[in-house]
Amino acid sequence: MAFAREIVRLLRAEGLGGVLRRGASWRHSAPVVPGVTAPEASEEQAYARYIEVMEPTPTDLLEMARSVATLKSHPVFSIVVPVYDVDEKWLRAFVGSVRAQVYPHWELCLADDCSTKQWIRPALEEFAASDERIKVTFRKENGRISAATNTALELATGEFICLMDNDDEIAPNALYEFARLLNEKPSLDMIYSDEDKLSLDGERYEPFFKPDWSPEALEGCMYTAHFACYRTKLVRKIKGFRSECDGAQDYDFVLRFTELTDRIAHIPKVLYHWRAIPGSTAKSMEAKDYVLDSALRALTERAERMYGGGTATLGKYHGSFEVRCAVKGKPLVSVVIPSAGRDATIRGKTVDLLPNVVRSIHEKNTYKKFEIIIVDNGDLRAETKKALEPYDCRFVTFTGEFNVAEKMNMGAAIAKGKHLLFMNDDIEVLAEDWMECMLQLSQRKGVGAVGGKLFFENGTLQHVGVGFCRGLPDHINRELPGESPGHFFSNVANRNYTAVTGAVLMMKRAVFEDVGGFDERFRINYNDVDLCAKVREAGLRVVFAAGAELHHFESISRARTVAADEIALFLEKWGKYAEYDPYYSSNFASQPPVFQLRHDWVKPSETERR
Repeated sequence: MAFAREIVRLLRAEGLGGVLRRGASWRHSAPVVPGVTAPEASEEQAYARYIEVMEPTPTDLLEMARSVATLKSHPVFSIVVPVYDVDEKWLRAFVGSVRAQVYPHWELCLADDCSTKQWIRPALEEFAASDERIKVTFRKENGRISAATNTALELATGEFICLMDNDDEIAPNALYEFARLLNEKPSLDMIYSDEDKLSLDGERYEPFFKPDWSPEALEGCMYTAHFACYRTKLVRKIKGFRSECDGAQDYDFVLRFTELTDRIAHIPKVLYHWRAIPGSTAKSMEAKDYVLDSALRALTERAERMYGGGTATLGKYHGSFEVRCAVKGKPLVSVVIPSAGRDATIRGKTVDLLPNVVRSIHEKNTYKKFEIIIVDNGDLRAETKKALEPYDCRFVTFTGEFNVAEKMNMGAAIAKGKHLLFMNDDIEVLAEDWMECMLQLSQRKGVGAVGGKLFFENGTLQHVGVGFCRGLPDHINRELPGESPGHFFSNVANRNYTAVTGAVLMMKRAVFEDVGGFDERFRINYNDVDLCAKVREAGLRVVFAAGAELHHFESISRARTVAADEIALFLEKWGKYAEYDPYYSSNFASQPPVFQLRHDWVKPSETERR
C-alpha cells in the first residue's frame, strides 16, 4: 500500500494542489497515477519487453531447481494428454517442454487415440523408455478427445492433474510455480496461470493476462484454460471428461469442477504457450463451429445444475456466451433515484431528466414488479411533478448540504423491495430485459452487487466495470466504441470486477444492510466504489451485467473534481486495491485502463522472480 500511503501523506502535507503539482490529475472518470503514462510502444514491443524483463533467466531457473529441496511438500503433478496424428516436431517440442521442468515431481500420461501416422507409436515408446516418469498407453479404437483424455487419466497417480494439448508447450518454471503456491496454500484445489500463443516459427504473441478467480466471467468465456492444475480426487469425483461435450470438453470439465470448490488461485505469469496451428481453436474459434455447440450444451447443463434452469446463448462475438437463469419468484425491486430535477440537452432537445428516466423504466421493462422512490431536494418544478403523476412514484425529501450517499441511504430506508436498484436520473433504458438481466444475477448465491452496461449518447462506452488500475478507481474501456468486444470479451460478456458504478447498481437489500449502506463521508465521489469494496470484503462478488444496456447522458468531457478529503479517506480504506486489483492485471497500463500492455516493467529481484 506504499502508493496509497504516499498520496495520503501528500494530501495531508500539501493539500490537493500539492498532489496536482506533482503531476497527478485527480478526476473521478480518469485519474492519472504519478509517473505512469499511456503506453507508447506497440503491443508486440511491449510483450517482448515483458518477456525480457519479467520472465526467469537461466540463473533464476537454476536457483528454482535448487530450492525444490527446501519445499515442505512435493506434490506430484500428472500431466494428462491425448495424442492423435500430431506433427512429430510439435510432439517432440511438447514432450521436451515437460522434461525441461525445474520441478522434477511429475508424470506425463499419454494416451494415443489410434493415430494413423506410423511414426507416432515408436516415438511414444521411445519417450517412455527414456524417462520412467513418462507413461504411455495405446487405445484399440479411436474415441475422440474426451475418451482419449479419460484413458490417459487412468494412468495418473499424482495429487494434481494438469492438462495439455499434444502440440503446445509449458514454461520451464510452470510446475515449480504450482508447487510453491501449494506449499503456501495447501488447501487449494485448482490453480491456473496466464498464457500466450506460439506461432509456427516460434514467436510468442497475444498474451492473455487473466483476472483472479471470476465465476461469472467463466460463464462468459473459457478464460481459465491453460495452464492449470486440478486436485485429482475432485477430478475423479466429476468422472473426468464427457464425450457429449467434445470440442468444449475442457470448458465443460472446468465448469463442473468449479461447482465443487472455490479454493481456486491464479498465478499471474505466462506459463503456457498455445501453438497456433491453422485449423486449431488457438488460431480462430471460428475454425471449429462444433466447439460453440458443445460449449452451449455445457453451459445450459450448468444452468440446470446451478440455478434450476436457464438459457445459454452465443454472445455477439465467437467465443463469448451468456448464461441467463430465470428470475426466482417475483421479488419487488425498489428503484432509488436521487434527483435535483435537472434538464439536459439530449439528441438536440432540452429534456427534463427525472420524468425521462421514470418513463423509460416503465416503458422499456419486461419485469413489472418494481417501485420507484425519488429522493429530491424539495424543489421539484411543478411541470416535473405533473409529468411524474402517471407513474405512482414515492418521494422522500432531502435537506442539508449536498450528499449523494445520504440521499441514496434515505431512499433505501423507505424501500419495500427485496432488491435495491440505485439509478442516476440521467439514465435511459436501451435493452428491455435489463432489469431481469440484473435481477437474475443479483439473486445468485455469492453475488453482492450488479452493475449495468452504460453508453454515452454518442454510442461509446461509459461503463463496463470499474478497476483500480494501480491508483484511484477508473471506468474500464471508457469511450471505446460501443460495439468493441473488449479484452477477451470483457465488454460483451458478464465479468467480475472490484466495483461497478452506482449510476445503475442492483443488490440484495439484506446485503446493503449488512455492509452498512453507503458511507456518507463520501458525499459526492467513491461512495459507489466504497460500497462495492465492502461487498467484496464480505466475501461476495461484484458483477458487470453485459446484457443490461442503458444510456447514461453524463457529459463525456465533464471533469468531476474529487475533494482531497474524499481521496484521502478512500485510500485509507481501500489502498490495498490501489496496489493490486484482482480483476485488472498489473501487466496492463493503468492510464487509460483499456487492457493495453505496460511497457515500463522494472526487472524484479531474484526473490521477486521466484
